[in-house]
Amino acid sequence: MRTQMSAESIWTTLCNKTLCKEVSPLTYNTWFVSAKPYFSGERAFGLAVLNDFAKEYIEQHRPLIENALRDYTRVHYALEIAVRPDGTIPSVEEQKLSFFEANGNGNGTFKAGQLNPNYSFSSFIVGPGNSFAHAASVAVASMESPHDYNPLFLYGGSGLGKTHLMHAIGNQVRREFPHKRVIYVQTEQFVNEFITCIQKNEFDEFRNHYRLADMLLIDDIQFIESKERMQVEFFYTFNALFESGKNIVFTCDRPPQNLTSLVERLRTRFISGLTIDITPPDYETRIAILKNLAKTQGVDISLDILEYIADNITTNVREIEGAFKTVCALQLIGVEMTLNAAKQALQNVIQPGAVKELDFPLIMEIVAHYYGVTVDDLKSRQRSQDIVVPRQIAMYLCRKKLNKTFKEIGIAFGGKNHATVLHACDKITEGIEQNVKLAETIKNLETRLQ
Repeated sequence: MRTQMSAESIWTTLCNKTLCKEVSPLTYNTWFVSAKPYFSGERAFGLAVLNDFAKEYIEQHRPLIENALRDYTRVHYALEIAVRPDGTIPSVEEQKLSFFEANGNGNGTFKAGQLNPNYSFSSFIVGPGNSFAHAASVAVASMESPHDYNPLFLYGGSGLGKTHLMHAIGNQVRREFPHKRVIYVQTEQFVNEFITCIQKNEFDEFRNHYRLADMLLIDDIQFIESKERMQVEFFYTFNALFESGKNIVFTCDRPPQNLTSLVERLRTRFISGLTIDITPPDYETRIAILKNLAKTQGVDISLDILEYIADNITTNVREIEGAFKTVCALQLIGVEMTLNAAKQALQNVIQPGAVKELDFPLIMEIVAHYYGVTVDDLKSRQRSQDIVVPRQIAMYLCRKKLNKTFKEIGIAFGGKNHATVLHACDKITEGIEQNVKLAETIKNLETRLQ
């Protein structure tokens, strides 16, 4: 293994001979000069950067850096980037973890999923739409054997913090229970590994890798739908872990009940634990997220700019962060960031007046997506329960939100008659009063319609 001075020497040579010539002087002086090499192993090369913005810009040049490393050293390095606002380099323990994650577990088929160290519970902004999910995640990460929360199933739209909470769970468990074997994997990677094992006839290795975990974190489980053989294998993996008291956490873009292409026995196991919806942040939470970003990044952005972003990006935390990074990046390179300058910089992200009008198609689209069906299903004559319920809910919301007549709603839903729409609205109105779960579903859908 090379010494740190060797890592410094490698980076200095790359910068002077290659990188300074391959990127613009502004990019080089802003992001590359401040990066510090801290580690070089057999396959990993570590860089410490000052903030997330630097990490993002360095990440965009990953192929360039890795190719330059290979050309100069003849070693196929995997680049590891650590954020260090104080300018320090990661500890020896973190360096070893970085090396382990870059090299996997010694088996070429499996790669250790990398937990983002910047995703922690302390950096997660809690609001009305995610407080339950946050509390449950903290509980799962804090207890030796949280059986009451197993499995934990977090669902919601893209960019609402599901992955952040999953990484925070994994990071805290690794820190508080170092004896536990935590495996984080995206479903797409899980499926690809399974396919590789079929080709190589390495089923035992695949099963042992996942079934010997103490905690299994699986991101975007919806991608397992329509993959029948994969579902069978995962069913037995789930059972092996669950029956031995191991913890399982899933994220998904919709509730397990709406994974219509999932085999029933697997869907019921997902439902058997704690299922929590994460909804878009309210205005106060959006402002809190932006203020926290400014604080952690050590930048001073005026309140009117933060309010402009919070007013115009309402449904996706990832988009809020992206807008904030755009403003900060311009400020860091010397642009005077006034409100007008921010509006100009974000004109391709924020387009005032481009908000969708609430109408029949939009309500149908949102309800259909929530339940994992199509708009055509809602308009059809199908009478199966998985279609009837979302159809009735969509009719109820059209009546409540658009104040349309029963006849107008019936026409919009494929020519249904007045009595059918009236029955649907009465059914949902009565159900809200008697069924807490249905009332919560309606509340979630109304939030999505805002």
